[in-house]
Amino acid sequence: MYSIQADKTFQKIIKIFYLSGIWQRDEEPNYRKIGKKLFYTSFGALLPIFFATNSVLCVNRNESIFSVQIAILLWVVYLKFLYLLFKEQEIFDFLNDPTVVHSIENREQYQQTNKKIKKFIGLVRLYFFTLCLTAALLIIVKLPIFSTDKGLPVFISFTWNDSEIIYWLTYLFLSLSIALYCVVNFMTPLVWYIMLNYSVEYQLLGDKLKNLEGKTIKNEAQNENKQEKGTKKMLGQKTYNLIQQSKQFVENLIVLVTAHRNLNETIERFRSCFSTLFLAQITTSGIIICVSVYNLAFASMKNIFQVELYVAVLFYEFFDIFLVMYLANDITLASDRLSYYLFESNWIEQTESCKKYVVIMGEVLKQPQQLVVLIYPMNVETFMTIINRAYSMFNILKSFQ
Repeated sequence: MYSIQADKTFQKIIKIFYLSGIWQRDEEPNYRKIGKKLFYTSFGALLPIFFATNSVLCVNRNESIFSVQIAILLWVVYLKFLYLLFKEQEIFDFLNDPTVVHSIENREQYQQTNKKIKKFIGLVRLYFFTLCLTAALLIIVKLPIFSTDKGLPVFISFTWNDSEIIYWLTYLFLSLSIALYCVVNFMTPLVWYIMLNYSVEYQLLGDKLKNLEGKTIKNEAQNENKQEKGTKKMLGQKTYNLIQQSKQFVENLIVLVTAHRNLNETIERFRSCFSTLFLAQITTSGIIICVSVYNLAFASMKNIFQVELYVAVLFYEFFDIFLVMYLANDITLASDRLSYYLFESNWIEQTESCKKYVVIMGEVLKQPQQLVVLIYPMNVETFMTIINRAYSMFNILKSFQ
């Protein structure tokens, strides 16, 4: 029996959450836990409020549009922050669920599954590196020693305030907030990892259904009771073995169907838990992608760092919504193939009563697991709809230029 545990990368993420105080340990007093949650809840809301305020007060039109875009994006990240603060136990339960910690009997299946998860971990590490590098550059690039203008991180001009003290306090606030939101975004790969493992578990379940068979039970003469001997004598050895084989087949099928039901229930709890976050991503991603493309189309090439920021925002939002939709679509596809895998087993060699069980379960397995948020199915088709809407909004926005 082989098992795949959560990668050390995710253990480090959890450790960072504890060190930063976003998550609290059990031994901490309740008043301290409540105090930390209240502090982070109020402090975290200040950054999107700041950008919303800047969109109204700044003079530059392009900067105002960019501030609206960042404010919308940050409200979604702030929602992730609230999930981290108030749904710590639920996230832990999903990460430590038996469906995420796979138990595999076949060595070849174990190697294939392990290889797939390792490729995903490589993508996650690249995501962390890019995120941390971008956050560090945003803070450093606008430092007075590197910049001649009195600007703020994320290329905010701050022309609506002349106070030197307020400028430096705002710079400190933005720097701390950027670092905090960088840590908050570490939650995103946790959600991706959980969804990836659900699709992997469906694939493993499909392999078990495909290789489902009833092994003939061979009882030694000294272990047989009189009733078994009498049954064998009346039915014959071959018929008796077929009955025993079909009985074992049905028992194995019941075990797999139970595992399938448990997996469906777990995914439904996951969907219900994160439905608000997914809905926020679906409804806002088109706007953010549209404005990112708009900013890139009309950006001045004199400021290369600002152009790179626009590209970073575009890629962040694109992959943030794409991977969620892709992994949800992968769950649907993996669950949709289960009935085909069942009928690829040696069910045809079983008894007539056993075949009836297989046909009934085949109909049950024909209903794929689909994640639906409000009226939006989470799949690649919905992602393409979001992109098309972003393109349409871009054309409308461009007409006002």
